[in-house]
Amino acid sequence: MHGSIKIQASHLNRRGIIYIRQSDPKQVREHRESALNQRALRERLLELGWKASQVVIVDGDQGISAKQSAGRENFQKLVAEVGLGKIGIIVGYEVSRLARNCVDWHRLLELCALSDTLIGDSDGVYSVRDFNDRLLLGLKGTMSEAELHSLRLRLDAGRLSKAKRGELVHHLPTGYVRTDAGEVTFDPDQSVKSRIELVFSKFDERGSGHQVLRYFVDQKLKLPRKQTSGLYAGEVLWKAPTLSAIHSILKNPAYAGAFAYGRRQTSPARQIPGRPASGRLRSERKSWLALVKDVYPAYITWSQWERIQEKMRENQRTMQARLTRKQAARQGNAMLAGLVRCGKCGHAMRVSYKDNRFQYVCCKSVNELGTRSCQFLSGARIDDSVVTAFFTAIAPTHIDALGASMRQQAVEREQQLKLLRQEVERLNYVAHRAERQYDKVDPENRLIAATLERKWEQAMEELEAARNTLADFDLAPTPKLKISADDRKLFSNVGQELPKIWPKLSLAARKAMLRTLITGVNLERADDGRARIRVVWRGGSVSEIIRQVPIHSRRYTTLEKQTVERVKQLTDEGLTCDSIIAQLNAEERKPCRGGKFTRAILTKLKARYGIVSKLEQVRRGLRPKTTYSAEEMAAQISVDRAWIYRKIRLGSIRIEKDPIHGCYLFPRTKLAIQKLRQLKRGTRAHVTFP
Repeated sequence: MHGSIKIQASHLNRRGIIYIRQSDPKQVREHRESALNQRALRERLLELGWKASQVVIVDGDQGISAKQSAGRENFQKLVAEVGLGKIGIIVGYEVSRLARNCVDWHRLLELCALSDTLIGDSDGVYSVRDFNDRLLLGLKGTMSEAELHSLRLRLDAGRLSKAKRGELVHHLPTGYVRTDAGEVTFDPDQSVKSRIELVFSKFDERGSGHQVLRYFVDQKLKLPRKQTSGLYAGEVLWKAPTLSAIHSILKNPAYAGAFAYGRRQTSPARQIPGRPASGRLRSERKSWLALVKDVYPAYITWSQWERIQEKMRENQRTMQARLTRKQAARQGNAMLAGLVRCGKCGHAMRVSYKDNRFQYVCCKSVNELGTRSCQFLSGARIDDSVVTAFFTAIAPTHIDALGASMRQQAVEREQQLKLLRQEVERLNYVAHRAERQYDKVDPENRLIAATLERKWEQAMEELEAARNTLADFDLAPTPKLKISADDRKLFSNVGQELPKIWPKLSLAARKAMLRTLITGVNLERADDGRARIRVVWRGGSVSEIIRQVPIHSRRYTTLEKQTVERVKQLTDEGLTCDSIIAQLNAEERKPCRGGKFTRAILTKLKARYGIVSKLEQVRRGLRPKTTYSAEEMAAQISVDRAWIYRKIRLGSIRIEKDPIHGCYLFPRTKLAIQKLRQLKRGTRAHVTFP
């Protein structure tokens, strides 16, 4: 290390720092010589004049890359102390030990120039205040960053080349093992292999990952999971099933015998400093870096794996993408939940439950646009119409449902019995292994002996519980379908007898049967309450049904506007409420709710649209311009309105109520006023108005 002439007394009065770092934990464990070379720099600092008490070795950032300062706490503290002027020299075996990032490197150089801190490496000592030294250090930092980039390119190219041939060695999923010769085979543990196969068979049967999880939970089955790190790295542990674990099995192409590389690619924006494995996002298949088929022994075929992926995507899609595809059935009384889409806007319709009824509701415009819902229809009649169409479509076929059900029941019982026996065998091995471990421990070492004893006892308890479950299941008689002779005859030909069997089936069974033929239902309701139901069948054919459904509201519809215009017309003709109601019902017009118009419905309709009777119009001052109302005429002759009504009742004023307005209207003439004034003075006995 040259450049001792640059070392001044001001530098020797401060500490000398030796920064030690290696890129990853593997280098720390295996490349011991690099650590020894870096620590040997301490002797060189002593030769340059620093005291042993002033030399500090900083090695807290071992196993961390220098691509960024985040995550390197010791480097950050070092930079802070440089800024405070506490350090006389920083020594590293080479510049790349301090930083492989030009931003971090030049920031450190700026601080060193301000605080007059020297930088040293195996080549010499540099003063950052000297232009030539700073230029050289800048070039070294740039070359260090470029070196990391070139190393990464070469490593990635080699890794990708092996991946495209399917020869890259990486962690195998649960259910596979790699032999000493490097060959990949099935896990020799038959319980592991059969449990993986069970996941795929149950997904094929039930159609969704949630249903597979429910089956495992109901049957109290565990899933094997191979540990890739930690205390039990390389071992297979049996854990409680989770949805993420089931999805990781269903989505992994290795179970179809394919080698895939680049399924998860790193996003720098999501990566956490100091955690190289973070920030990985699952990418689409077209973005995978390599995909080689027929590399591993397969649990399923490649076509089966592709169908599983398509099925899982269908379970997540909106109804717009599901129109011609089958999907898993949902909970609730609605038979068509998840299959229905709106015929007006084309978006999915959800199910809304209230009391004992349900509706199919389009909420797209409400949720995203803040406007009124496109439509909502009573679900019961829609379901009945679709089920009737399903009966018609399936009637010509001949299906022996009873025989198929009994055969399926026998297969499932045999499968469950096999799983229970494998569980007993596995736990028996675990218990014997725990016993052997306990026997080998020194009895005087009570701490270890007590732990192994508890482990043995726990294994024996689990084994005993598994044996009891197997014994109960094995001794229990095979459940038989309790079915009468008449029902047995019906189930022997389901195609023609399905309408009779339908009420006896469970709700889940009905939904599953509908989805064997129906892939989508399109609904569109007209203002008159007639719903057009378009049923999309498997294969692409479409049938259309017209069905009258209850209308919960005709507000603001074209039909209601026509009814309002008719009410205005009848009101202008002077008809009373009862006459208007009778006329509307005679014309077979329908209100929003109920089958016929009533006084309450008509009153609400008039109030909503501001329709008032002719009499009310007169009260509001809206009368023919050629007439006076009784109140206006009373004002003209300076009497009280009651005087006019009394004279009419006594016959002194002979006038009939207007047939349209329903009240007394006097001619708007001077002669009419003169006659009434004469009647008031007593010079006339009576006044007659035609």
